[in-house]
Amino acid sequence: MSEPVLAVDIGGTKILVGLVAAGGSVMAQRQAPTPAREGAEAIIATVAALAAQLLATAPGVRRCGVGTAGVVGENGEITSATDHIAAWAGTELSRRLTDVLRLPTRVLNDVQAAGLAESRLGAARGKRSALVLALGTGIGGAIVRDGVVVRGATGIAGSIGHHLSPLRQGRVCACGAVDHLEAYASGTGMQNEYERRTGRALLLREIAALAAAGDAVANAVIVEAAEVLGAVIGSANNLIDADVIVVGGGVAELGEVLLAPARAAAVREALGASKHTPIVPAALGPMACLIGAALLAFDAS
Repeated sequence: MSEPVLAVDIGGTKILVGLVAAGGSVMAQRQAPTPAREGAEAIIATVAALAAQLLATAPGVRRCGVGTAGVVGENGEITSATDHIAAWAGTELSRRLTDVLRLPTRVLNDVQAAGLAESRLGAARGKRSALVLALGTGIGGAIVRDGVVVRGATGIAGSIGHHLSPLRQGRVCACGAVDHLEAYASGTGMQNEYERRTGRALLLREIAALAAAGDAVANAVIVEAAEVLGAVIGSANNLIDADVIVVGGGVAELGEVLLAPARAAAVREALGASKHTPIVPAALGPMACLIGAALLAFDAS
């Protein structure tokens, strides 16, 4: 099909809606804050309002793809979610958006959508398989093989943020469990650890600036997080055996200060030739989920 599709990225803080061409280029987009405290109906109404602005300029659009926070079931329903979005779990998102937008709508978890985009058009392009991580407030993951997302039996395949950390310091994950990777290597995890050590509540970018200026505590917090991240990547890839590991999300903007020690730790945990599996930065940035949602819609055509 030559006409663009409607693509939607529903995150905990913002909703992004775009018209995306078959090659992955974003032709137009609209954005609004996510009414996360107001629940599903407010979110659906926001998506519909943004979509209406775009569809008025592109009457030939026939399909919609969505990447969203939360675990997504086989029928595009939200089977579970954190409390970042009120009462999100249980929302029959595919059915509701199909009705409201009057477009067939497919839904995938947001990190899985980003993984799909990175696999086909981004940092893992040309590789048979990839483990894709999104490091931000939390940590999400996706497994892609032969250009197809591996969802698993219940949709949680690739959820590397909830892999156990090799450090067991009793840190509580956002999911409620203890000592998951997310509690150590997410932006929130690093901010919490810096505050615990210093009594100062700083944003990650401020901690990174201090580390770059030679602050020993800031540097130690980032290196510790990187080593935990790498150890989990190496261990997880012993099970997955991906051709490439792609690391994206806002935290990944720390660059080599994060990735270099993570690579070294991954090598220590990896088996055999997987010690040589490349760990690379993501290529598509904040548009990855939107582009992946579009690819999901194109796949249905």
